[in-house]
Formats: sequence, structure tokens, C-alpha cells
Amino acid sequence: MKCAMLLERNPQARQEIAGLLRSLGYLVASVETPTAAVNTAYALRCDLILTDTTFNMDDRRSFLGELERLAPAAPIVLLTDGARIPGHADRARPVLAKPVTLRALRRVVEFGIDGYGLLPTSGAARGHERRRHAPRRARPR
Repeated sequence: MKCAMLLERNPQARQEIAGLLRSLGYLVASVETPTAAVNTAYALRCDLILTDTTFNMDDRRSFLGELERLAPAAPIVLLTDGARIPGHADRARPVLAKPVTLRALRRVVEFGIDGYGLLPTSGAARGHERRRHAPRRARPR
């Protein structure tokens, strides 16, 4: 079974996103703090990590770097509050805007793990994808 770790501070949003992940077939480990997320990544083998923050105020180490070190095969998805996109965040990471819908979560999990998922969802970029579609070739008959 696939395992996902969810770091979300808002209990209502954490419960909703965990339910969506369960409907996609993930076993969900929900945590509230970055320190608990690092400890969970150390104890469990995660296939997917969703986080609402890129900082760990309790520690001077890089939070995302620490998660990547502990779970190198797990893609990290950033959860943002609508128009607020962290400027220092890696642009290759998939980004989901809250409130998270099942359709958006499925698209990021299926297409965004390799870095070609949705653009950061701000204004005009909402709903557009970064992946390039190959042009169709016309075959002579």
C-alpha cells in the first residue's frame, strides 16, 4: 500500500486532504509540526509528502532538504493558500492551492511527481499545465 505524509497545521484542512488521499488509495500519516514531519519521515517509508510550509522554526537545517534526505524517492508537493506562493520554493515542485480538490490532487499526483504538473496556481496560470504536448504528425495515406 502507498503511504503519504501530510503536514498541515489547520485541523479541518488536514482532515479533508487526508480523506482525499485515502480515496486515491494512500495510507495517510498526518502531522501538525515540521519536527513531527521529520520524525515521521525517519520512521516511515513515504511514497508522497504534502507540506504547507518550507520552514522548520525549531531547527536550523533545511526542512525540505531534510525531508529529501530521509525520503529520497518521495516527491514533495507544496500546499499554498491561494495566491500566496513561496518565492523561495523550488519551481520544479508541484504546487497545490488550498482548498484542495480531488481533481487537482489527482492531477498533481499523476502528472506532477516528475515536475511537469500544474503551474503555480496564481491568477491566469490556474488550470494550465507545464508539460509540453508533442505535435501531432500528419501521416500520408
